[in-house]
Amino acid sequence: MTSPATAFASADYGRVIAPDAVRIERLLPGPIERVWSYLTEENKRRLWMASGTIGSSEGAAVEHVFRHSELTTEDDRPPKKYADHAGEVRKHGHVLAWEPPRLLAYRSHEE
Repeated sequence: MTSPATAFASADYGRVIAPDAVRIERLLPGPIERVWSYLTEENKRRLWMASGTIGSSEGAAVEHVFRHSELTTEDDRPPKKYADHAGEVRKHGHVLAWEPPRLLAYRSHEE
């Protein structure tokens, strides 16, 4: 059996699809309604990625609030080049596609 750490370390994290875009796709276990809730509900998404809001229609605003220290152990410090991201980091964007419970696509904007 593959440990979660081994599977994570060997995962294909994303694919560059344009000079300014990366596509990330994942197969997530569980009933589709539960998976959708962990993608779209702030309190559930905060448990594994970031809090913040995702609007429920195309063009709606997206805000992710990353707090990496809540997802790692106290002694798991970021590498020097990412030290600026050790605290709270906010990323904004907009919804590209919203088709519950099967498709969610959004773009993050550089700030």
